[in-house]
Amino acid sequence: MEKIGILFNPSAGKGKAQQSKERLEKLLLQHEVDYELFITQSEDDLRRQAREKTATYRIIAGAGGDSTFNIIINETKKKGAEIILGMIGLGSSNDITKEFEIDSLEKACAALKRRMIKRIDLGCLVQDNKILGYFLGQASLGLGVLVNKYVEDLAQRKPKMGKIQTLAGALGIIDSYSSKKIPIPLTVESEKRRDEGRYVVAVFNNMRYWATGRRVTPRALVDDGRLDCCLIKDCSLARFSRLVFLSARGKHTRAKEVDTLQSPYFEVSSEKAFEIQADGEIVGGAQTPSQFNKIVFKIIPKALDIIC
Repeated sequence: MEKIGILFNPSAGKGKAQQSKERLEKLLLQHEVDYELFITQSEDDLRRQAREKTATYRIIAGAGGDSTFNIIINETKKKGAEIILGMIGLGSSNDITKEFEIDSLEKACAALKRRMIKRIDLGCLVQDNKILGYFLGQASLGLGVLVNKYVEDLAQRKPKMGKIQTLAGALGIIDSYSSKKIPIPLTVESEKRRDEGRYVVAVFNNMRYWATGRRVTPRALVDDGRLDCCLIKDCSLARFSRLVFLSARGKHTRAKEVDTLQSPYFEVSSEKAFEIQADGEIVGGAQTPSQFNKIVFKIIPKALDIIC
């Protein structure tokens, strides 16, 4: 069997990934996975290595969080390389590995040994008919961006609190409401309809999960040629908290504040500039996020091979 190049991101999971390195290597050995491990030193180094390893490895596995997989996909696509992606979930959320039922080290290593390949769809962001980037899991506006930025800032100021994902996320939601950064006015046009209003969050998903295991788009399939959208209209913090609770089982979709849609594309526009978060990465970077007034979220059918 050909060797797998594994890019290990020790900073994933707010630094908790490093604690799993020894156990990961033991499991890889137990499952007789033929691999070479490369430890990345920074995000820039991860990007560089993702590009460079395509010259040697057809199968590249990320050992990190959702954003690690996002970076690998974007860098290899940018280079024009076609890889088979392996995934070892060591992040804070691990929504992507949860979707493919490889959300433990044991399951991930067994999958790398088994090498069952699945061809799936890939989401992308399009502006002026140009692809700006790709996402494997989801892209979101509103709370998806605000909570991401809050958690990253909290992890810098108070590392211990930042590592407690549920607590950090809850504090981020409270901060977003108290600072009145939401709702945001949006117009969302899809294949069959047009929606307009003020929204707390808009999620454009290639799979079911978002925000650490919330089944926000329970009908989503990774190979149906469609994106699934969840729009949550302006509502109180108490009501939103209830919807978050219901979303753990996908029951929020019955609420009057929630619309779920399916379409090959969604064109989103607003008179107020907005930012975008995709698979844990702020588009343009957390320090200098890109501002948009119009963007298209689009699905590319059967665009990526993964091991699951």
